[in-house]
Amino acid sequence: MKAALAGPGGIGLAALVALAALLSPAAPLRAEETLRKQQIVFAELPDRTVSDAPFELVAKASSGLPVTFTVVDGPAVLDGKKLRLTGTEGLVVVLATQAGDAVFSPARPEERAFTVNPNPSAPAFTLEPRAGVAEIGSILVLTAAASGVPAPALQWRKDGAAIPGATERAFTIAAAKMSDAGTYDVVATNPSGTAASEGVQVSVVKRHQFISFQGSTSLTAGQPYALSASASSGLQVRFAVVSGTATLNGTLLTPQAGVVVVQASQDGDATYDAAPTVAENFTVSAAPSGQRLP
Repeated sequence: MKAALAGPGGIGLAALVALAALLSPAAPLRAEETLRKQQIVFAELPDRTVSDAPFELVAKASSGLPVTFTVVDGPAVLDGKKLRLTGTEGLVVVLATQAGDAVFSPARPEERAFTVNPNPSAPAFTLEPRAGVAEIGSILVLTAAASGVPAPALQWRKDGAAIPGATERAFTIAAAKMSDAGTYDVVATNPSGTAASEGVQVSVVKRHQFISFQGSTSLTAGQPYALSASASSGLQVRFAVVSGTATLNGTLLTPQAGVVVVQASQDGDATYDAAPTVAENFTVSAAPSGQRLP
């Protein structure tokens, strides 16, 4: 077996390598690894109005170094550290930066945004409600619109009393009743004032109905015929012979030869108006020869 290599004085090769490593100078650190970290504290910016005066931007770097501001977007310009609004509505975005120095590395940029709103103004109606007529059970919608800054809250009223829950631009009566008739208006309110719309009249009327006949109009003398007519309301129809020769028992008509005119009517109820009367002409032929008429 060969002996291990040895250097001067009998020191092994591995020991020599280790000793050389200890005696060699350490590699220098990169410059950025020696810089201290810093951060920017930049509070949120409140919304403004177009007529607000210039205001100072405030942000601090933990390093104590000065912070630089930049308007990224929006209706504002910088005058030093003061931000001046240009008189236009919109969204302003501001960036705060600190580039660092020989001791501190650059801070992470901080971005803040705020809205420039129009000047406050009292409510004014841009769309007045209109009067309306609704049949019982039908839908009626009243609409109105009001301008103002901030946007005004709306409250519909009937005969001067607030309607619970009626706070939208559109007020809907889903199924009108006679009790819904009255005078309606809407009140708009914001911190700058209150405005009331014109009062409009809402009328609720009975529903319309119509009558239609069904069945044949060609009859045979002496033969009973069941009259058939219906009202669109579903209410019962009444019949009457207004011309010609015939007997009528309820809906059963027994005619004689010639022309018989039958009138149908429906008087209505609490929901429906009376229907317009409708007349039907029946042509009645003679009974076959040898047939006995009643």
